[in-house]
Amino acid sequence: MPRTEDANQVIREERRHQILKSAAQVFARQGYVGTRIEDIAAAADSSKGLLYHYFAGKEEVFNTLIAMIEAGVRHLFEEAQRLDASPGERLRWLIEREVLGFEQQAQMFPVVLQALVSDSVPDEARDLALGMGRRSQVVMREWIAAGQQSGEIIEGDPDQLALLLITCINGLAVTAAMSLPSGPSAVESLMRLLLRPSQ
Repeated sequence: MPRTEDANQVIREERRHQILKSAAQVFARQGYVGTRIEDIAAAADSSKGLLYHYFAGKEEVFNTLIAMIEAGVRHLFEEAQRLDASPGERLRWLIEREVLGFEQQAQMFPVVLQALVSDSVPDEARDLALGMGRRSQVVMREWIAAGQQSGEIIEGDPDQLALLLITCINGLAVTAAMSLPSGPSAVESLMRLLLRPSQ
């Protein structure tokens, strides 16, 4: 019995996801410039022809990866915003999920880092990555300021505290990319730096 169109669509989406996952590993290891479409196809156990069926080329693969990561980060922030929780609890929830994501998909942060610092990546990917970072800082700044007003979060410039928090989170992502353990204790240590001692 032939497959239904719905079944075919599921297969196509799974194959596309596998290509993107393999591409992230190759980009993380070889960089954007050092990666060829043949490398992605080989890592995905695919032919170049099949890869071109899903993507126009390396640039589209990279742009799609950054867009996928940006959508995931935006979804996490939206989930955290909907929590019936204090600003500090929202931050803790968000950081815990980000650290878990780093551990499960350690190759994604080096891909984002390339989008932020390399002159060779597509403009679309760079713009997405920069926008993701700016939005993250704005929302964290709002939560930190709200937490300061309620007495939950330490005093200090909310913009600087948000920047330092993002820098620490990025450091945990680097730790995961290096296959070094961080785990829940790292989140607790980070929160102790941010919350007032009575919290």
